[in-house]
Amino acid sequence: MSHRFGELWTVQLGDREEVRLIVTGDFYHTLYGDNVLTAFVVEADMAHALTAFVVDLGAGRAAMVDRISTVAASRLKDKVGDLPETQLAAVRGMLATIFGLTG
Repeated sequence: MSHRFGELWTVQLGDREEVRLIVTGDFYHTLYGDNVLTAFVVEADMAHALTAFVVDLGAGRAAMVDRISTVAASRLKDKVGDLPETQLAAVRGMLATIFGLTG
């Protein structure tokens, strides 16, 4: 299954599915190629209340870039969207700030 930085995927977690933003790639990766780092997607109001590292996804949803978890690539089910090019730079900047990375 092919996935890349900035894509939105549904992730199967037990008996439920969640939408997550893929953040693996440009800045950070695990030692295992079958793992993917994803940012949690929640209601936009909740995301803005919880953190400053938020990317609005439209339709009342937002990704919390500092709320990241590792999921097995086999749990990625369906690609449901892509971040616009203008937002990719913002996410990269947030990740750089969070992880202390420099370009």
